[in-house]
Amino acid sequence: MSTYPAAPAVSGRIRGIDAARALAIIGMVMVHFGPTQPVGGDPLYRLYVLSHGRASILFVVLAGVGVTLLAGDGAPRRRRTATAKLLYRAALLLPLGLALQELDTNVLVILQYYALYFVVAAAAVRMGDRVLLALAVLVVVGGPVAYLALGMSRPGWFAVGGPAAWTDGPAQITRDLLLTGSYPLLTWSGPVLFGVWLGRRDLRAAAVRWRLLAGGVVGAVVIYGTSTLLVAATGGPARGASWGRLMVAEAHSQMPPWLAGATAVATAVLAVCLLVVDRLPRLTWPLVALGQLALTVYVGHLLVLAAAPELLQRDTAAQAVRTVLGFTAVTAALCVAWRAVASRGPLEAVLRLPWAWRRAAAG
Repeated sequence: MSTYPAAPAVSGRIRGIDAARALAIIGMVMVHFGPTQPVGGDPLYRLYVLSHGRASILFVVLAGVGVTLLAGDGAPRRRRTATAKLLYRAALLLPLGLALQELDTNVLVILQYYALYFVVAAAAVRMGDRVLLALAVLVVVGGPVAYLALGMSRPGWFAVGGPAAWTDGPAQITRDLLLTGSYPLLTWSGPVLFGVWLGRRDLRAAAVRWRLLAGGVVGAVVIYGTSTLLVAATGGPARGASWGRLMVAEAHSQMPPWLAGATAVATAVLAVCLLVVDRLPRLTWPLVALGQLALTVYVGHLLVLAAAPELLQRDTAAQAVRTVLGFTAVTAALCVAWRAVASRGPLEAVLRLPWAWRRAAAG
């Protein structure tokens, strides 16, 4: 028997989740293509960088949602199969991410951390709803405290000259993935666990979608607003490791307001996608197709960035917007064409290869 309330039975994919995943990829692409600092009085810059630190959290929350759907009703056999698939994916993504980090792209690759998120999620599918939610909150609050404590007691761990890559030693890679990296398990497992919990809601029900939208919007406003007021009232924390940083919502700060606020935004974005895609299935199909080939698109854009950065990277937000729109249009068209002849993207198929062989052998 299942040890938790089963995810609602579904037939086929929930395409709104695919659309949300596409938006996460596009948001990360914006960060990789566009300026990281404003140029002069660039009026678009503040709007352009809204995806910074939020797109990646959306990507991770959706990973948790997908894990729950993979585990289905939580029956022992289904759960064992889901665990095997997750561990297989982790075994592929870890070396892939570390290898991609070696590329000369100046991008903080997330795939090697994703591998660990899948391991955590494989354990999380056995937990009840209350335990999941309590652990997610504990990580979002306690993880940053531990992160800051490490920063103050072991500053050398955070000054290693960039994220760990394939050629670094096992100790540095392990420390980077678990504690000190760009997306460390210490803090990022909170959004993953929340995603697993979120996936157990009836995401096909309109009432649930509207509640998620309202909760996400209200949560984001309250969290970011409270952080802004606290920072203003105290004059702001000092840069570097200090307990005052626990109040900041700065992107990739690893602090509670950012983790919780970005997770609230991710919830609202998912709800919007679930609502819109069902109403406009044909219009949103290119976005859905892109989301279904998310891994292939993510890896592909890194390879292009490494081979020909001048094609994609831009100095101003206005230039970057045009490039991102063009990239999205071309990529979505290619994804639609691919989906017309294949059910999965090239790399997505590799993630399912052992089970595809097994079905082929059985058939």
